Amino acid sequence: MNHMRGILLIAAGAFALYQGWKLHTGTNALWAYGLGVLAIGLGIWRLTRKPPESLV
Repeated sequence: MNHMRGILLIAAGAFALYQGWKLHTGTNALWAYGLGVLAIGLGIWRLTRKPPESLV
């Protein structure tokens, strides 16, 4: 499940960066760039972190 969330976060981040690129300037473009970078970073973190060990 974490891998799917990571892939979805990367896709959402790419979409946000694309929307920011379409706007080019202004506050909305900066928000789109910031959220896109954040989503891609979280997606990479989800894909690369070690899964939790089972308690049993």
